[in-house]
Amino acid sequence: MALSKEPAPINTADALAVRPSREEILETIISDAAEAAHRRVTPRSVDWSGVSPARVASIFAALAERSLAPPRDLVDALLVAGHAVPTDCARDLQQRALNDLNRGAGAPTLIVEDLSRLAEHEHIRPEVAGAIVDRLMSLGADDEACSLGLSLWPSMPQALSPVRAKLASHLAVLSPLQIRLAGFSTTEMLAADLGPAFGGTGRNARISQAEFGGALTTLLKPDAEADVHIVLLDFDSLAARDWRLHPAALHSRLIEQTDNLSAALSTFASRSTSPLLINSIPIPSAPTAGLLDSRHHSGLRHAVHLINARLFAASEKSGNIIVVDADRALADIPSSRHHDPKLWFYGRIAYSADASRAIASAFAQTWALRARGPAKVLALDFDNTLWGGTYGEDGIERLACGEDYPGNAFQAFQQECLRLKRQGFLLVALSKNDPDAITVFERHPGMVLRPSDFAATAINWQSKPQNIRQIAGELNLGLDSFIFIDDSPHEREAMRRLVPEVTVAELPTDPARRPIWFRELTRTWPIRLTDEDERRTEMYAAERQNRALKNSAASVEEYLRGLQQRLTVSHVAPETVVRVAQMHQRTNQFNLTTRRLSDADIAAYLDHPERGLALLGRVADKFGDHGIAITATVSFEGSNAAIETFLMSCRVIGREVEKAFLGSLLLVLAQRGIGRVTAQFLSTKKNGMVRNFYRENGFSFIGGDDSASSWAFDLSTQSVPRSEFVAAILEA
Repeated sequence: MALSKEPAPINTADALAVRPSREEILETIISDAAEAAHRRVTPRSVDWSGVSPARVASIFAALAERSLAPPRDLVDALLVAGHAVPTDCARDLQQRALNDLNRGAGAPTLIVEDLSRLAEHEHIRPEVAGAIVDRLMSLGADDEACSLGLSLWPSMPQALSPVRAKLASHLAVLSPLQIRLAGFSTTEMLAADLGPAFGGTGRNARISQAEFGGALTTLLKPDAEADVHIVLLDFDSLAARDWRLHPAALHSRLIEQTDNLSAALSTFASRSTSPLLINSIPIPSAPTAGLLDSRHHSGLRHAVHLINARLFAASEKSGNIIVVDADRALADIPSSRHHDPKLWFYGRIAYSADASRAIASAFAQTWALRARGPAKVLALDFDNTLWGGTYGEDGIERLACGEDYPGNAFQAFQQECLRLKRQGFLLVALSKNDPDAITVFERHPGMVLRPSDFAATAINWQSKPQNIRQIAGELNLGLDSFIFIDDSPHEREAMRRLVPEVTVAELPTDPARRPIWFRELTRTWPIRLTDEDERRTEMYAAERQNRALKNSAASVEEYLRGLQQRLTVSHVAPETVVRVAQMHQRTNQFNLTTRRLSDADIAAYLDHPERGLALLGRVADKFGDHGIAITATVSFEGSNAAIETFLMSCRVIGREVEKAFLGSLLLVLAQRGIGRVTAQFLSTKKNGMVRNFYRENGFSFIGGDDSASSWAFDLSTQSVPRSEFVAAILEA
């Protein structure tokens, strides 16, 4: 039997001698880059920073010779290492931005604007985004780097690392916002996260924290100096379970705890004029009653549903209480990672670091939406936006909008447009097409929208920025209330540059992604919904008929008589508080003082009629019902009264409704024994049209200047103004 040979011993020195050097490995990778791309193999963990520009250029030359597109990972790695790549090889916005900066050709402000928009809806690659922030800092564009870092922070917190040293000075110049923060658990982590979260919305958050567990105390005694109160809610701190109790007793105890919270929220609404942001409790990841968790008294999900229902009920009663949906805020984080057990047991910190950051961002986004208000108009392109294909080239038969893909995706997108119309948005057609393109909505069997769904149309070959300005004038709405939806990047860019007031949404290229993307577009999210919101398109349709009558009338007087207007004046009632407060928050043009009264402010007039009153006016004409279109609030002091607010919807401007309403208001005051009425005009950038309103209606000038003036009306000696064109019905 032969014996096997022993393996020869390895000479370590010889092995090391034949081992390729780093430079040789790198040279091999560069030489074989084209073959690797062909085989879809991307070299990783390669330091490209030391490779010469000439060798990088040779890689792209070899790829071009074989008609191969460079892998995205390879382009990313080269850009992050500081190299410039051929322009056509930087295929997405992130790569183009970093490539421009590497070439020294990028405009930092525009790059930040583009990437900030992208960060809202697209996946940002951390390595590329971090390199962009670094590059901006190296170019001395500190503010732009901070702005980009803040916009990326919610999904990529490491983006702030390069700008930490400059962040405080960047935030210091932003408009300050006083925040009172309280919770039922530890709030330090959330407080730290609120700084960058609000910084990303353009506000410098100045946060004062209540004592540990001080949420109820804060609600009962609101901070008069705070611009906004924020309460962090979690289940275990609010309603910890005692499992020695019978399930019925557990339920009774939960009811008592939620009653206490509801009572505190009601007290807050009556005592504070600043808004309250409070999060709902997220759906728990681990049940306490197994399959019965949603319906048994001992079920955790059952308890969470009960608490959240009470929160939403409190929000319905007061527009000053806004519930931030925690499930929506945490949707991108697995429920098992909403909480960190160590943080909870070590420091009573209710949410994990990721969850805290997401909740802070949701609070900041909600505040920004409330402050700015949701948009009012969707300006919609046609071709490849509302349907697939080009009407002028494909004809109606080949347009994609039906039961099969991609037509069903376009149908779903049109359904989302209808949803927003039902929630108060005006739909506007903004298409480069022949005017008969509007008939597609009647002639094509797959269309969901109809021509009557559009409040205005601009279907022609003029520039879309020019058209949107014209439509804004026709609707008497500010350009900042428009959202522009178009599949063309060139049209979107033109709108951004030429009409910066308009919100330009980054429509996904894949039609299948668009319906969900639309729902996530925060500028479309309503804060409150009223009956007037649901009927807004019909109201504007009536206004179009009014304009047609005006254009055909021989005189203004003939037009006003032909409208057959009726104004019904009544006191604000509990069921109309929300609409009147909404008007105070939104109305800019016909608004004498632009005081942004809240639900609680309006309700105070109802609760204390001895101190003042709040009136509203419903307007109707031969073409339809315009709903509540005008309102005013008045305070009393003995036999004197002061008009605190006076505002009217733009839909009825120029029809003497305001004159008839003012006359009715003065009659109501005279019936109460008021002898003298004072009023103010406070100038803003948008209300110049009402500068002379009080003068034109018989008020005497008391004093002031162009920015603020005071006026008076003597009810004992003067006749109240009346309009011969408006039939005023007084129900107050």
